[in-house]
Amino acid sequence: MKFSDDSVMPWGKYQGEKMSNVPDSYLLWLWTDGQKFRANNRALFAYIEDNLDAIRANIERQKK
Repeated sequence: MKFSDDSVMPWGKYQGEKMSNVPDSYLLWLWTDGQKFRANNRALFAYIEDNLDAIRANIERQKK
């Protein structure tokens, strides 16, 4: 299964939300601190990795 912006977050605080509606800060937190979830959620982490540059850029933009 490949995730897209229209895919649904499968678990966690934003379970049931479209990936495009999950806050970038949460996705970055998963990427950096959610290592224990990575093995069972490869498609989710592949989605985050594919969008990592945009996620970081959006977070930087929000800081300004």
